[in-house]
Amino acid sequence: MPPKSRSKNAAPIIRYEPVRLDALFEVLDAVAWLPNPTAREIAQFANIDPRTAGKLLKNARLVGLVESPDDETYISSAPYPFKGTTAQKEGVVREAILRLPLIQQIKQFVGLGNDLKASMRKAATIAGERNYVAANITPLIALADRFGALELQVRVETIINSAVEAKIERHTSSADKRVAFISHSSKDKPFVRQLAADLVASGVQVWLDEQRIRVGDSIADSIAQGVAESDFFLLVVSTASIESPWVKKELNQALVHEIEKRRVTVMPVLLNKVERPASISDKKYADFTESYSRGLQELLLSIKARGVASNGE
Repeated sequence: MPPKSRSKNAAPIIRYEPVRLDALFEVLDAVAWLPNPTAREIAQFANIDPRTAGKLLKNARLVGLVESPDDETYISSAPYPFKGTTAQKEGVVREAILRLPLIQQIKQFVGLGNDLKASMRKAATIAGERNYVAANITPLIALADRFGALELQVRVETIINSAVEAKIERHTSSADKRVAFISHSSKDKPFVRQLAADLVASGVQVWLDEQRIRVGDSIADSIAQGVAESDFFLLVVSTASIESPWVKKELNQALVHEIEKRRVTVMPVLLNKVERPASISDKKYADFTESYSRGLQELLLSIKARGVASNGE
């Protein structure tokens, strides 16, 4: 029996939605803040049309900014600066785009002397697209161009280095300003929402990151930009997080050392009375097990009083 031929009318496998980006950050804010929200809940939170929210979510999912584990609800795929600056949020989008194999291939072909149109077609072919339609990739190109991700000299490490330089400058110009990176299990999101709001109200800028492991991921790489900008790495230690693959398999001494190399102080936030991972057992921690108010006060005192880490010390 002869092999089946590919259908000439098969739907393209790569398709980005043409949609204005005005509400992109509102959508990402909603995903970072709400516990496993649906597209309708995200649209309501962001105060945008549900169809627009759906298109933005589709693009964000293709870029790698969000995930939909059950095709109904959404979670963040990358650390996100809640109440952060526009520049910080643009940096998150830029990094996600730069990590896309399709964009990497396009930039390689441009670097080899191809024009953008030819580079798009060739990169899509390598990506497995057999029914190429340029208009289906154009929205991604517009997004990449807006955030400077098509510039040949701009790479992920460029963004990380810029984040480190910005932190050094902040330490000089605003010595009292603090930035905290909160790593947590999605099951602890209600607690983390309150903690983030209280930290922001106290003048501490916050990055939010849900602990996940995806095949082929490097945890150190996936949190690099947020950690590079932060002064404190707050790990929420709870019944939920202590059993998560992220903590069980990936929170090792090497990762802790990598974090501290970026002049970041690792500080556990103890939500439940559980044994802390060996890699952070010697770290000073904030205790929320008996009282949220006392735990918050203890955490804020530590953040405000303690100098930012230098050379991981």
